[in-house]
Amino acid sequence: MANSPTSRPTPPAATPLPIQRVQFTAKDFAENPGSVNVTLNQLIGAIQSLQGSSGPSVLPSGIDVAGSTITGLAAPTSPSDAISAGHAANQYSASSLGPQLDIGGKNALKGLTGLQMTSNSQASTLATITATLATGVSGTVTLVKLTVGGTNGSLTFTAGLVTSFTAPT
Repeated sequence: MANSPTSRPTPPAATPLPIQRVQFTAKDFAENPGSVNVTLNQLIGAIQSLQGSSGPSVLPSGIDVAGSTITGLAAPTSPSDAISAGHAANQYSASSLGPQLDIGGKNALKGLTGLQMTSNSQASTLATITATLATGVSGTVTLVKLTVGGTNGSLTFTAGLVTSFTAPT
């Protein structure tokens, strides 16, 4: 059954088989025009597939660009999309991600943030104790009695020096 001039041949399946090199003779056209049509449909389908006019170009053997570059990539919209080096640098480089991961950034590591806050708090407390000791401690410490009928003692400091001592009994 021959195709009419206005009908289009049906493209091959999504993964066409390799096309065999065939040399037709006048006898093939006269005796078996169906085999010529099958081969012609395979050729048309393969060309349309490579051009992308019959849907996305699918090359089962992959794409070899022989060392050439691929340019004009759009921003990715699905997980399997290719990305350009510029997009990768803008979105995923250390300089792009650093501010987000720093303490206070929107993606900061929670444990690291807590550790930093604890460290800051401890440093502040240590600074206060150091400043207090440098100026000297003042106050009185009660010393507990030694016996049931005894009395408490005391130890008084002024500017870090013992200024008074009462022994407990």
